[in-house]
Amino acid sequence: MKQTNRTLSIFLAILMLFSAATTAFAAGGNGGGNNPLSLVSAKVGDADLEGAKIAPGSEIALTFSNNVTDESVLAGNIGRIKVKDSSNAAASITVTPGADKAVFLVTLGDLAKGSYTLTIGQDFAAKSGSTLGTKVEIGFQVNKGNGTGTGGGNGESPLEVVSVKAGDKDLEGAELEPSGTITITFSRGMDINQAANFERIGIYDKDGKKVSNVSFSDFRKPDTDSKGSFTVLTYQNLAPGEYTLKLGKDLLANNDHTLEKAVNITFTVKDKDAERVDFIRSFLDTIAELIRQIIDFFKGLLRK
Repeated sequence: MKQTNRTLSIFLAILMLFSAATTAFAAGGNGGGNNPLSLVSAKVGDADLEGAKIAPGSEIALTFSNNVTDESVLAGNIGRIKVKDSSNAAASITVTPGADKAVFLVTLGDLAKGSYTLTIGQDFAAKSGSTLGTKVEIGFQVNKGNGTGTGGGNGESPLEVVSVKAGDKDLEGAELEPSGTITITFSRGMDINQAANFERIGIYDKDGKKVSNVSFSDFRKPDTDSKGSFTVLTYQNLAPGEYTLKLGKDLLANNDHTLEKAVNITFTVKDKDAERVDFIRSFLDTIAELIRQIIDFFKGLLRK
């Protein structure tokens, strides 16, 4: 009987040790466990970061499989995301948590043209305690306009603004509704650097303040054989007054050419209240004129 109890005790101890070892491995080892951590995507706009050619100031979205922005891991994770140039020197970046708990946003500084590598340390951790386990490295290029004159690049395939339309009319000097769309067409493809390009397009009020309630469609080709592309800017609830659409000189085409010279286009937004007042005033003037004509008619009858 004693021998049986001793055997069972040894067997139970072995089971407990095996259970503890399994639990420890699941909690640590190479990001394992039942909910391992991994990098789902690294994007600039809709394009993959790997091998992309992007502009200085671009925003990179890193999406992970788990919650990586919880306060318990936030500070440490920010320090584990780095960008280095071809000489292995640290590049200027800003790392912030995204709206989604699984997303970090990496905004590049005013980087020089060249090759760069984004790295994420192997100890990058999720709230659950899982880690990547393996260092992540993603290579990409930063490009700037590399020439002089309009569009840069020695004048070959320059970037130009083809048209800026509000409906069927040119935006310059137009009077628009408080909410609507503006179509901006360029001579070259613009989608590779899309996120950064959108940051270089904005509507500003007469005080120079950038309007916030603006969104953009993805760049796409016109329904022609043109090599250009366009985006539709949607604005909402603008107050009456004068505005300026600004297209920054650093807008970057897929062929690495820039706009070089900023484009500013002014327009106004209708004052609906003023329109109503003008309508009422016109209506009352018409009624008053009609009454005067009736009075004059009866005066004429009385003279007879």
